[in-house]
Amino acid sequence: MSKLYVHQYDTGALAKGYRDLVDAAGDLGEGRSVVEELVGGLSAEQWPGQSRRDFEEWMRGYAADLKDEEFLSRSLGILILVSAAVLFAFVVYTSVVVMRLAWMALQVLRMSVGGGVGFLTAQVTVGAAARTLYAQVEMMEKKLAATLHGLAGTITSMLAVRVGKDSLTGDRQGLADLRQATMSQGPALIWGVANHVERNLTAAAMRGRSPLAKGSPLAKGSPLAKGSPLAKGSPRPVSSVGDLAVSKLPIAAAAKGAFDVISGRMPTGFFVPERYDNGAYEGYEGIERRV
Repeated sequence: MSKLYVHQYDTGALAKGYRDLVDAAGDLGEGRSVVEELVGGLSAEQWPGQSRRDFEEWMRGYAADLKDEEFLSRSLGILILVSAAVLFAFVVYTSVVVMRLAWMALQVLRMSVGGGVGFLTAQVTVGAAARTLYAQVEMMEKKLAATLHGLAGTITSMLAVRVGKDSLTGDRQGLADLRQATMSQGPALIWGVANHVERNLTAAAMRGRSPLAKGSPLAKGSPLAKGSPLAKGSPRPVSSVGDLAVSKLPIAAAAKGAFDVISGRMPTGFFVPERYDNGAYEGYEGIERRV
């Protein structure tokens, strides 16, 4: 449950980011075409002299900058779209995991009809399958993390190269824009850290081990206790559901997690400032201007 809770993603927001970047690339492309058409329409008869040649050179450099920005916007959009696709695929994968877990639960119920022996057998059989499934989920998590880190590293490298190139040629506007964009998203960065901490704490609470009731077959010294031959290499089964004393912490964490998923917002999300249409955060403009 903790892993399924952690892997909740808003891929639609990433898809919107892709569309915005592609639209921006289209606008830059149109602007570049207008500049190239303007420069191509000039002739020596209409505007003789060195001033025309200087103007043409400057405009060609401007058109080249627009082309670079167009390529950067389109490339970033594609990388964000790939990120959205990867996350969506993982969401589908977790949905399959949920269905497999539901099937395992049905198997436990089916095998438990005969009483304690059937329930014990179900614990051993389905428990082993659940552990295998858990290992598969962890393996897929590692692949997901590696892919996303690779995409994030590529995006960071592209921005760093572009800003670094401009800075080396004496153009500090890119560096100023990057600083301003980072500061303007300050609330999102602060909320993101708080959201990450809250999410991880909730997931950790879900993983809390339920203490066993006194007298359970899994109590210390029991043949089914951890380290016994019966327990070796297999999950520790119980003879009835009543042998488990459910911890309140995982139950409370699971209830909170369900509320977070259904409502689409964690408690820390209620503290995020409202945003204007241009992406700026309400009440944050003064800080941006001072920076």
